[in-house]
This record gives sequence, C-alpha cells and structure tokens, in this order.
Amino acid sequence: MSDARTITVGVDGSAPALAALDWAARYAHARTAPLEVVVAVGWPAERPVYGGYRLAELKDAARIDGERTLGRAVDRVRAALPDLAVSGRVSDGPAVQTLLDASAFSDPVVVGCRGLDPAASVLLGSVSSAVVTHAESNVVVVRADRHPGPEAPVVVGVDGSERSETTLAAAFAEADRWNAPLIVAHAWSDVSLVGMFGSSVVPSWIEARRDAEALVAHQVDAWRAKYPSVRVGTVVEREAPARMLRERSATAGLVVVGSHGRGGFAGMRLGSVARQLAHHADAPVLVVRTH
Repeated sequence: MSDARTITVGVDGSAPALAALDWAARYAHARTAPLEVVVAVGWPAERPVYGGYRLAELKDAARIDGERTLGRAVDRVRAALPDLAVSGRVSDGPAVQTLLDASAFSDPVVVGCRGLDPAASVLLGSVSSAVVTHAESNVVVVRADRHPGPEAPVVVGVDGSERSETTLAAAFAEADRWNAPLIVAHAWSDVSLVGMFGSSVVPSWIEARRDAEALVAHQVDAWRAKYPSVRVGTVVEREAPARMLRERSATAGLVVVGSHGRGGFAGMRLGSVARQLAHHADAPVLVVRTH
C-alpha cells in the first residue's frame, strides 16, 4: 500500500536531471509511491520567429525531442526498479510552471541542482531555484556527484520554533524510511546585544548553550517514542545555522531543512537558511514546506 502522494521529478536529459531521476526512483520505491517523470518543452510565445524558424516548427521539434528524453528516462527507471509504478508526460508549458503545477498534487517534487543551461545560475539552476522557492509541496534538490554510503546520516536543522516541529517530523520519517541514523542539529548565534541594549544584557554563553541543549532534547524526546528504531544524535554549536548544516552535509545522505525558520514572516516564500542549503549543500536537500 502506498504511503505517499505521487512523487514528481523533472527531467531534461542533463546529468543533474538523471541524478535527480535516480534519486526520485529510489525514494518512490522506498515509499511504495508512484513516480511521475515530467519533461517540459515549453517555448516563450512573445516572438513568432526564432532564428528564421517559426515557433510552431520549434515546438514540434522540441516535443519530439522531449518524447525521446522521456522514453529514455522511463526505461531507465523500469530497468532499475521493474516493480515501481512509473509514468511520464511531456508538457508543452515552461519547466518552472509545469513543476509548480505538479507540486499541487505531488510530495515531493524532485529537481537536479542544475539543468541544461549552465549559465542560468552559477550554483542552482533557474528552474530548480524557482521550484524550491514557490512550490506548494516539499522539494528535494539532488546533487549529481554525490554517492553517500549506506550509513550516511539524515541531518536536520531545528531552531525550537513550531515550524521546526514539521521539519523534525519529516526528518524522523526519512531516517526511519532509509534505516539511517539521524543527526538533529541546532546552531545558536553569538550575536552580542551590547550595542543595542547595553552591557548588562550580554548573555552567558554557558547558559545559552545549556538552554540550546535543553531545547533540542525537548524537541527530540517528543519523537523518540514514535520512532524507537531511529538512532538519534544531537549537535549544538555556536555557529551560523546555514554554515553548520552545510559542513554537516559533506557526510550526510540527506539534509532536511524547513522552508522558514524562526525569523520567517507571513508571505515569505523561502527562508535564508533553506536558500543557502539549496544552493551550497553537498548532499541532497529536502526543503520541507512550513507555513
């Protein structure tokens, strides 16, 4: 029986997209969930002629190429996981809008770290960046050159907010699903309040660390009973959260981060930590949509 909605992965034939495809297939198989492979071939309609070719001719050629890309992708999945329910479609719309539309019924949407246009973004492709920022569902960004071992941990960042409970729940579920150890990481800032309120309110770092450790222990204890088989470790550091999680990503199998943190505000689509991890992490990043 399936325990999840459809998992959608965007494919364009590039190496990052194939890495995303392989990851999404394994993920769907682990969740007993159907996998949908999407190839988008949309062209902007502002100009009817491009380089002497009519837009209709280019669209026809793009669709033919898209069907070939889709066929190869679906065959790749079926060869690796013949019992996985996999389907595919070619969309005539732009890639970003196609994947955003899919996010309304998928969880998660999986994208590669970059696509066929390497100039679109130095670090994260323009399509992936837009999907991470605006998708309705959770999003996974997959790195093409990472092959973590079976003991690679799931790493999750928490900040003590109600939003991080949603992130922690997702991380425990992922660690349980992959039979992987879970590292719950919390970074506390060393920002001094002297310049703002005077020296009398300078915090004690020993007290701050103790409070941070108690916060993490409280959050984790609430989930241990639900996932007794998950091996849990905690890390509390005086560090910037994004930097801490990026360093941990070097040996992680998956990094889980909330789309918003304690500092998020209404209408904000993506928090700074999630944005930095999506761009810079060395492991696949699951961005958990928190509202």
